Amino acid sequence: MQTGTAPTEATRSGILTTLGATVGLAFGPSVIANLTVTAYITPIEQEFGWLRSDVSFAFSLVAYMIVVMSPLQGMLVDRFGPRRVVLTSIPLFALSLAAIYFTPNNIYIYYFLWALVPIAGLGLWPLGYLQAVTPWFDRKLGLALGCANAGIGVGSTFLPMLVIGPIIAAYSWRHAVLGIALLVLFVSWPIVAYCLREPSVAEVAARKLTAAGKSFGLAFKQAAREPTFWMLNLGFFLLGVTATSLVTQQVPLLRDAGWTVDETTRLQTTFGFGLLFARVAVGFVIDHIFAPRVLTTVSIGGAVACVLYALYPDLGYVSAILIGFLLGAEFDVLAFLIKRYYGNVAYGRIYGVIFGVFYLGSAVGI
Repeated sequence: MQTGTAPTEATRSGILTTLGATVGLAFGPSVIANLTVTAYITPIEQEFGWLRSDVSFAFSLVAYMIVVMSPLQGMLVDRFGPRRVVLTSIPLFALSLAAIYFTPNNIYIYYFLWALVPIAGLGLWPLGYLQAVTPWFDRKLGLALGCANAGIGVGSTFLPMLVIGPIIAAYSWRHAVLGIALLVLFVSWPIVAYCLREPSVAEVAARKLTAAGKSFGLAFKQAAREPTFWMLNLGFFLLGVTATSLVTQQVPLLRDAGWTVDETTRLQTTFGFGLLFARVAVGFVIDHIFAPRVLTTVSIGGAVACVLYALYPDLGYVSAILIGFLLGAEFDVLAFLIKRYYGNVAYGRIYGVIFGVFYLGSAVGI
């Protein structure tokens, strides 16, 4: 934890900021516009009579917009600070979700409304929250980032079970999106506004001096010439093509196989649990086991999940938890490998590029 004249206050600020980041990510676009959208596909198909590929293309657009927005998010956070960017983005994100409630029977307006979501939620992708947490911690930074990132698992586990599934069953997919928008505005925003803290100017300056003394590794141009850099980009592109795109389709696939709404809601919760478990556990495991072996293992599990979905849909819960393990592990491993291979001089740029390539793969895969 960062030291100073008031370590107790710094500790409290660090804990609160981590809590705020956890809640913000649980109600953020990574969960709401990516990992839980699978529940909407079948109801939208039924209401408008559109093809599944046409309905799903909206979520490809979301992924493409993430690729475009990621660099801009980093620039805004660096210039204005994470707190200001995050708190501005939350109500805009809520409004963009609420607008989807009014989707007419016009597929181009439907595409436009979904494409607005990642733009409105510009500051709410994980990088913004993780940059808010980082200044408060030194020795326990990994644990703090792991707890913050666990918010994505928490949201993926509980939103389908407690909000999205029940509202779709009782009302419609429109009401589910509207309900999520209200939760973002009236639950996430006040908690994040209260919890998210930023160090004083003097503390930031002192930390920059300390960080400069500890900087090591390759500049971005040097890293981009390393074979491992291109291997990581290719690997994460393929993970986006397969794992992330499958998450958006698993509910309609199983509805075609005869599953009920309640069963697919439980499947989404199972997926979220797998993701949450991996987020918490993998950070500990890769301190003791060679990280590429960990990612290889969960990737094999993801391949098994694809086979099970294709041939044995009754084993969907097993498939969902395997995909959850994979998506929960991959970015923990990526963060670890970037630091190990390239150091921290260009950490943010390298992470941002591979993050964007991953979502490009997701867009293509959907």
